[in-house]
Amino acid sequence: MSTRRRFLRAFWLWAAPFVGLLALVAAFYVYWRAPRERSFSLRFSAGAAKGTRHELAQILRRHASDHGLRLHIEATPGSEAALDAVNSGALDAALVQGGLRVEDRPEVRQVATLHVEPLHLLVKKELAAAVSTSLRALEGKTVNLGEIGSGTHSLSIDVLEFAGVPAQSANHPAGYIASTWNQEKLIGEKQRARLPDAVFLVSSLPSEMAKTLVSQHDYRLAPLAFAEAFALDALAGSETDRDKLPPPRRVNKGRVVATTIPAFTYQVEPPVPATPLSVLGTRLLLVAHRNIDTQAVRRLVDTVYATEFASAVRPPLDAKLLDAPPEFPWHAGTRDYLDRNTPIVSGVLMDATQKGFAIFAAAASGLFVLWQWLKLRGQHLRDHGFRHYIGAVTRIEENAACIERDQMGGVQHLLELRDELGRLKTEALDRFSSGELVGHELLPAFLIQANDVRDHLLRLIDRCGETRPAEDAVRLAELRREAGTTGNPHRSAR
Repeated sequence: MSTRRRFLRAFWLWAAPFVGLLALVAAFYVYWRAPRERSFSLRFSAGAAKGTRHELAQILRRHASDHGLRLHIEATPGSEAALDAVNSGALDAALVQGGLRVEDRPEVRQVATLHVEPLHLLVKKELAAAVSTSLRALEGKTVNLGEIGSGTHSLSIDVLEFAGVPAQSANHPAGYIASTWNQEKLIGEKQRARLPDAVFLVSSLPSEMAKTLVSQHDYRLAPLAFAEAFALDALAGSETDRDKLPPPRRVNKGRVVATTIPAFTYQVEPPVPATPLSVLGTRLLLVAHRNIDTQAVRRLVDTVYATEFASAVRPPLDAKLLDAPPEFPWHAGTRDYLDRNTPIVSGVLMDATQKGFAIFAAAASGLFVLWQWLKLRGQHLRDHGFRHYIGAVTRIEENAACIERDQMGGVQHLLELRDELGRLKTEALDRFSSGELVGHELLPAFLIQANDVRDHLLRLIDRCGETRPAEDAVRLAELRREAGTTGNPHRSAR
């Protein structure tokens, strides 16, 4: 065994398995040492710890963890306080009530638009009929506006003011008595007599606090059916006056929408409400500080619209909600999400393309028809030359037939016809060779006809009994020899 063969055998026996094992180890090393997807930790709030919005935040946190987001939820008095905290950087993100002031919060950016949260007005049963007829029935009654720092507090003050029900003061001694209990205090109070006569609450459906007040303390829901008029008040000049009021009173009425609370939402027997209840509502917004990482924001948007969190409310959330104009400027991460989900070819471009294609197809069809017509017309004009020669040969044949029938003209006339036929044939072939005449399908027919007519002329000349000059006899012999070599193609083939 040669040295080379011994080396190869040793290599395949020992070195090759070692190299394979080394490659496998390297692959495992690269896999385990590969950089992991970056995770983000965000300080998050959804208002009061006892609110329905806080429960939504808990669901959002569970699904966000699957997207590399850790949400550390902190309680705040409400949306006003949460927005101020996000604006100052004390919080990274928050679920907040829409329709609140934007102007003095330049660091807040909108991340996502969620469902509409209705404004509940819960009143004690004995006041329900009167308050349902007129909100002025609240005069002299204790009305809980929500904790200071909450969006409910801001909206409820504006609603009562719009309805012409002022708070009790030196100028309005008959007004309502303002209360600012938080949700925890309301739920914790067991004595009905100590609870406010009426409670305002902005909450997703169903609200646990509203359910508690209805089931344990015999409260009822009152309608607030003037949402459209309330929103239109934003165009009546009151928005300018709004800027002069203290921050808790500055609500963007144009962002308030009409909504309903379905029948039986809070109780079946007796039903509360008994029928679908018309009320005001505002959009729930997901906001974040402008400096939060865009990748973290994209994941937040994905969590809201692309996980089971979207089904936590009714109707389920859909990314089409992002098509509506935002209340705060969009966060850069949301704009990236929108750009990523925008079709490469937009609907407008598709429509324009379809129309352009239809116009192009129609124009192309017309041009094709015109081109074919021009082509056929040119072919016709070029073929017309051959038809002229074929017609001339036909006339020679007719003349020959007259001579044969009437025995008039003699050999001299036949020779003239023969010469004319030869001239026509030569001229046609010359023009065909130079490209002046086209029509490969007409050329064989022309040649066959010309040769047949020439043969017919020669037979007639032979048949004539006239004496010819010697030179005519010689010429006739030459013509016969020529006919034998270049005569009818079919006859030559035979």
